[in-house]
Amino acid sequence: MEKDSLKKYYNWFNSYIKKFYGDDPVINQNIELKEKHTLNVANHAVSIAKSLNLTGEEINTAEIIGLFHDIGRFEQFRTYKTFRDYLSVNHAALGIKILVEYDVLKYLDKDRQKLIIKAINLHNEKDLPKDLNVDEALFCKLIRDADKLDIFRIITEYEEERRNNPNPALDNLPFTPGYNKELLQAILTNKKINNNSLKNYNDRKLYELNWITDLNYAFSVNYIKEKNILKILTDCLPKNDEIDEISKYLEKYIEGFLKEEKI
Repeated sequence: MEKDSLKKYYNWFNSYIKKFYGDDPVINQNIELKEKHTLNVANHAVSIAKSLNLTGEEINTAEIIGLFHDIGRFEQFRTYKTFRDYLSVNHAALGIKILVEYDVLKYLDKDRQKLIIKAINLHNEKDLPKDLNVDEALFCKLIRDADKLDIFRIITEYEEERRNNPNPALDNLPFTPGYNKELLQAILTNKKINNNSLKNYNDRKLYELNWITDLNYAFSVNYIKEKNILKILTDCLPKNDEIDEISKYLEKYIEGFLKEEKI
């Protein structure tokens, strides 16, 4: 039953996104970007769930959340030509509207549907509510980690691809010198940075570094360590004592997190 349902979800997903491909190369480029991202996030969600020794049903729930967490992105980009929610629409809310409209989760019991909807709805929020129950907190944290892990892949790969295959949707901030020094303090105090406060490319790199202290699970932190994400991102920033301090702080944070988790 579980495997059959998963197959149906993947079949529906593949059928749904086909209609977004067309004659516009920019739209095609970004639909493909989000298609690949979605499948990778679903895989990361499964890996994290397995690392937590979750049950088979819980692992499948994590995979479904991963598969549908960004289902609103496709319509968002076709309509608004941007992935920035504050300039267009909340893609999580749009995704839920689509899932409900197509009755995609009808194969699941109501409680499981609510859990999946909750995790999708909150995956792009700056902070999670304090009143989540145990299962809600688990799957909300899990999808947020899985999402970040593949976004780290996208942004690090794009640093190499930019010259030959530029994407305006990813290069949406100017390459001006300097950075907002308030962002440095946010990183050093483990405070989250608002996406809409970013003014240039360097601010975005600091924003992405800020995600490291927002990861929840040892699998996730170990993954970014193995992929050398910290060095790749800091190498994109100016070489100075302030950035060096950020790099050392985050390196120490990663090691401390993994030591505490005994990885």
